[in-house]
This record gives sequence, structure tokens and C-alpha cells, in this order.
Amino acid sequence: MLQLGISAFYHDSAACIVLDGKVIAAAEEERFTEIKHDDSFPVNAIAYVLSESNIQDINDIDEVCWYEDPKKKNDRVHRTFNKHFFKTVKNRIKYLSSYYTNSPKNLLKKHFKYSGKIKFTDHHLSHAAFSYFTSPYKRAAILTVDGVGEWETITISLGIDNKIIKKYSIDFPNSLGMLYSTVTSYLGFKPNEGEYKVMGLAPFGNPEKYYDKINKVFKRTSNKFTINQKYFTWEYSDKIMFNIEFCKLLGIPPRLKEEPITQDHKDLAAALQKIYEYEFERLVILTKKLTKVPNLCLGGGCAYNGVANKLAQFHFNSVYIPFAPSDAGSSIGACLYNYKGIRKDNSSPFLGNGYSDKEIITELSNYLPKIRFEYFEGDNLIKKTALLLSQQKIIAWFQGRMEFGARALGNRSILASPKYAKMRDKLNKVIKKREGFRPFAPSVTAETASKWFEIKQGVPYMNIVTQNKSNKFKAATHIDNTCRVQTVQQKFNLKYYRLLKEVGNLTGDEVLLNTSFNLKDQTITRTPEQAIKRFINSDIDYLVIGKYIVSKT
Repeated sequence: MLQLGISAFYHDSAACIVLDGKVIAAAEEERFTEIKHDDSFPVNAIAYVLSESNIQDINDIDEVCWYEDPKKKNDRVHRTFNKHFFKTVKNRIKYLSSYYTNSPKNLLKKHFKYSGKIKFTDHHLSHAAFSYFTSPYKRAAILTVDGVGEWETITISLGIDNKIIKKYSIDFPNSLGMLYSTVTSYLGFKPNEGEYKVMGLAPFGNPEKYYDKINKVFKRTSNKFTINQKYFTWEYSDKIMFNIEFCKLLGIPPRLKEEPITQDHKDLAAALQKIYEYEFERLVILTKKLTKVPNLCLGGGCAYNGVANKLAQFHFNSVYIPFAPSDAGSSIGACLYNYKGIRKDNSSPFLGNGYSDKEIITELSNYLPKIRFEYFEGDNLIKKTALLLSQQKIIAWFQGRMEFGARALGNRSILASPKYAKMRDKLNKVIKKREGFRPFAPSVTAETASKWFEIKQGVPYMNIVTQNKSNKFKAATHIDNTCRVQTVQQKFNLKYYRLLKEVGNLTGDEVLLNTSFNLKDQTITRTPEQAIKRFINSDIDYLVIGKYIVSKT
């Protein structure tokens, strides 16, 4: 069975190829267009996964799996439009036009001449399937939280015997994801992109000042909540998410993007995070009650909230969050759900472009004499890189196949010593050129992780925040002493694991600061050309690409 999975038109458009239950290739459209969170039809990503899988004719595909049901989504849009008839005239015309021009069938025919079957899978089912079928569990609870699918914003399901059984749901417009995105927008950050900034800002604030105010939008029962829509425009606007009533409720004006961040903004972020954690933990408890199993899978874009995710560990023996829980991963989830055979181990996120030594040296040669480079064989590359890192050099690390999902997990990373706070400040101010409050993550070998961090289980994809047990690693520790840890196993990423081991030999600690290889407002680096250009145009000290260590002349 050969499947092509696609997600598009909301955010994080992506495509994948699944062969007999095994993911062969996957990529997000943003990596090709360099438009962050690109929501367009993923023409480039589709072309890549077909090429990577040696598929010459798209009609050799047995089925295309689409990550949502357009008819159900259309039903929700029209019902909400009718509910707010006079407010939605312009949006109605815009939506109707895009509904037909953006038909998956029409677009696949237009761009690839595909004439075969398309299977539409409910949005939350695609999320749940990606989480459950890439997890190590045969039996697990599945909690999915996001903005909105067709109708559902929250679902609780049971994964058992390779089946997914829905147990509970909350429907639009009652959405924790939409609320979080709304306050993200209010704080001057871009929705569906800046939520992690709000999470990072929250520890700098006092949640009490705005907690009760935000809490007023909720009406709760024992296992449900509704959100008062008098404060929001989710049902009829695709641009502004809040109205004047929400402004009055908070008592401060919305922050403009270019305005400084004040203590009020920090306090508002803190209040939002606290309320989200409260509601999330209620959902986790309900999930345990409804499923009665010891293992939990989390899915949906809200599963990137690593601070809240740690709460799930208090109620389940083991918690799994996949490497791309947002809409990108749903392209894979749709395929895995529709595949009826035995699904393989799909835990590796390294599903994107990889490059040969020949391709790398050709590209390096194009940038002489701006750069110089030296070839290293085997352990010598690892030893030299580790030595540079121990000397507090900042390294751009470009190896193997590109990661799928939002996290750099050791193949497209910027690496540095985690021990000195000044390294964090330099990376934020000089290299990444981003807000100073933004934290970085530590990578650590799996077998030494518990020595330094309060860790209950392995976290290979950086999706659970935990406490730093020591006063070390200041550059990778947030103001509240938390870390978004990545535990690295030998089988997960051999070269990166060996680098961590060698760093440990030199410094005593098998820990590195790991952040994505990109600069301000850029997507994660995909190609050798991008890697070299970004290295040249930054204050990064060295680029380690394939078997070459590159410096500037």
C-alpha cells in the first residue's frame, strides 16, 4: 500500500509518503518556500516526498489521504456564517471562492495530474492517529487539543488493538487553542506562530492580576466548559480574534508588534498560561476517567505547550507526544489511520532532505574564498567539533536528513555550551536576533538525563518542560529554573549522540544547548546552500556540514 498524505490551508502545510505502514519521507511546505508556517497547497513538499520515494508517476499512489473532511468543515463555516449573517458577507464571498479553487481534487489534478482516490479523514482523528500510531503503546488514551478541526476543538479517544474509539468531545467555538491564540494576538504576536513566545514570557509575570478577568469568559460544569463569545470574533472574522468587550474586560489596550513588552503583558501571559494549565489538567483527569488506561498520547497543536504537558505525568504512568503534533503531523496521521495492515516503527523525525558529500563539497566550493573548510573522517569530526564547543564556540550543525516538525533535534541545529548565561544572551541578541526572554533547550544523553534534570521518562522531541536539578546549564535554563529537555539515544541519532558523549569526555557533562538552525524570521535550514549563506551572514563561529568543518576567511 502506497499512500500520499497531505495537510494544507490552515497552517503548517505538509506532505508525506507512507509505504506499507512505514513513513518514507515527509516535509513541511515552509522549508521550501521559506514562509514560516506556510499554509498553501504543499506543491514543493509533495514533489519532494514523491522524488525521495522514487515515485515517477503520482498515479502509482494507491490513495491520497487528506487530513480533514472539507464537507464537514464547510458545514461548520456556513453555520457560523449564517449565525452572524450581516457580519460575514465579505468573508462568505472569500470563503466560497477559495472552497472551490482549493478543492484537493482540483489542485492535485492541476499540479500533478492525479486522477486517483482521495480519502478524507476527520481532522482530530488524523491528529489522534499520528500520536497513537507513532507511539510505543498498544493500548493508550489519546487527548487532542487544538484550535478547531471541522467542529471539534477537544477530543478524548481510546487507542486499542490498532483502532481509535472516540469517547468525548468539545466543539467550536469553545476552544482552548483559539483562546490561547487570541491572547497571543492581543500581546502583539502572530497567532499560530507566536504561542510559544507567550509560553516563554509567562514565567516573568504574576498570573493573579489578569487571572480572574480571563476566567470570566468561562462557564464550567464537571466535565465541560463553554466560552462566552461576546468577547471574541472567532465565528465571523478571520483576522481580528477579539473585540472591544475583551479589551474592556482586560483593561489594557492590545500591544502593537513594535511596542515594548511591559509588566502588564508579562502578567497577562502568565494568567493565560495558568488558566490553560488548569483546563488542560481537568481534561487529563477526565481522559484517565473515561479510558482507564495507564498510557497517554497527546496530539493537536496545543501539545507543543510543554509546560502544561508535564501535568499529564502526574496522572498517567507514561506520556507520549509525537515530533510534529500540529497540522503538519496530521498528513502522516491520515495515512496511518487509513492503512489497515501492521504499522511499523515511525518514531524517527528525520524524514526530510539529506545530502551527499559530493553535493556538499560542490556547494562549499561555490563560496570560496569567503570560507575555508577542512575534511574530517569518522571520529575526528566529532572530536574536533566537541573541542570547539568546549572552547565556547557556537556551531551550526548540519547533518543527515532534515527533521520533520517544529523542533531542531540534532540534524539542523545551532549548538553551544549550555553553562554560561552570556551564551544565551549572545544567541538571542546577536545570532537569532530575537526577544531576550526566549529560552533555549538542552540536549542530553538519555542515560545521564536524570542526573541533571527532574525527568520521569525520555523526551526525545523536547515536548515536556522539567526542572533543572543543578545550578549548571544557565544558558539552557529558563527564569523559573525549567528546561525543555531533549534526551538523545544512540539509536535515535548516532552522530549527535556521539557528539554529546565526546563533549562529556571533555567537560564532564554530556549536555549541549540546542536551538534550530535559522536566523531571525527564517524557517529551519534545509539545504547546504542555505546553511552556508546563513553561516556567512551571522556571528556563528563554525559550520559543521557533513564531514566538513567550515570557518570564515
